[in-house]
Amino acid sequence: MTVPFLYFDHSTASFPSEETIKKMVPFFKNFWGSSLSPHFKGQELIPFMEEAYSQLYRLIGADTQDHFTLTSSGTEAINHVIHSVYRNISLATGKNHFVTAATDEAASILAITQLEKLGCLHTSVEVNSAGIVTIEALSESISARTALVSLSWGNGLTGSIQPIAEIASFCQERGIQLHVDATHVLGKLPVDLQEIPIDYLTFNGSQLHGPVGTGGLYIRQGIVCTPLLVGGSEQGNQRAGQLNLPGLVGLASAAIEATDQLDLIGTETARLRNKLETELAKIFPIEVCYKNQPRLPHCTTIIFPKIMNEALLFLLNRKKICATIGGGNFQQLPLLLLCSGIEEKRAHSSLSFSLSRYTTEEEIDLAVQATFEAAQTLAKCSEKLYL
Repeated sequence: MTVPFLYFDHSTASFPSEETIKKMVPFFKNFWGSSLSPHFKGQELIPFMEEAYSQLYRLIGADTQDHFTLTSSGTEAINHVIHSVYRNISLATGKNHFVTAATDEAASILAITQLEKLGCLHTSVEVNSAGIVTIEALSESISARTALVSLSWGNGLTGSIQPIAEIASFCQERGIQLHVDATHVLGKLPVDLQEIPIDYLTFNGSQLHGPVGTGGLYIRQGIVCTPLLVGGSEQGNQRAGQLNLPGLVGLASAAIEATDQLDLIGTETARLRNKLETELAKIFPIEVCYKNQPRLPHCTTIIFPKIMNEALLFLLNRKKICATIGGGNFQQLPLLLLCSGIEEKRAHSSLSFSLSRYTTEEEIDLAVQATFEAAQTLAKCSEKLYL
């Protein structure tokens, strides 16, 4: 079966929307000055900046007294937070203990691993069978020396959602700062930071259908956050270097669209995700992970019994279908499933599919048939391997 190019890896990267690109173009051609310049070419940028920031505050439900910094990626924003906590809390108070989840993404884990070389301690909290960090597990992992808890709000491979409101209250009561990466939640679930006491929130722009090479860092009012990049007073002294105004405007445009399309993601995109699972289950003995748990509406992890996921991914790629088994910013998908207690052979038979608000019913139908054909071919070849 020959199918067109089908993309089901939106949790890793997604394309900028047409409206985002359209909004960015004038800022490459006409508005290219520095907002710190005292002349009109610099000062003419300020209204655009103020409007863009207000749209980003709306996306995350932030108070105008809080601080937002545009970054080059979610990874930069995460590193900014962790190294700031080390400089402002660990060096000043001796609180040098950092906590992440066992299923967190690479940026948080590796940034904290770097701090271990400087004498810091790192605890990786185990998750339950639903991929969730419970308050009980978190309580057993912290100590009097804990400076920061750093978690991903939602996992872009498995769709599991952490109980961030509960965790935020827990951390606030104990005087522990909380960093949350919301890359896979923004535009998928409502976020209101005036209701949840999060100290730092980070995200990557691409997953919002924003420009590649953009990200965001929210810092709650009253939190001291030392800049990661120094050398100028841009962005309220939080990040030196000339502001990427096209990126800021494009990210703000994507934020407007994501906010306006929130209901669509929660209904239609979730319906198409469910259809992918249901139709595949009718023709192949799959297992959908975390199906009976609260999940992100746009992604699913599916186990294809007795099939090696790398082989299936290879065949799907040959059929021009993009799915993923993790890697890059993510941990490998089998490792995430092992953390949830899924047996090793089944974990290595898993693939993750992530949709967007642009995914169509026709694309789902084509993906179901092509995936079935690939899985059926491999099942015949792999049967003896799993006996």
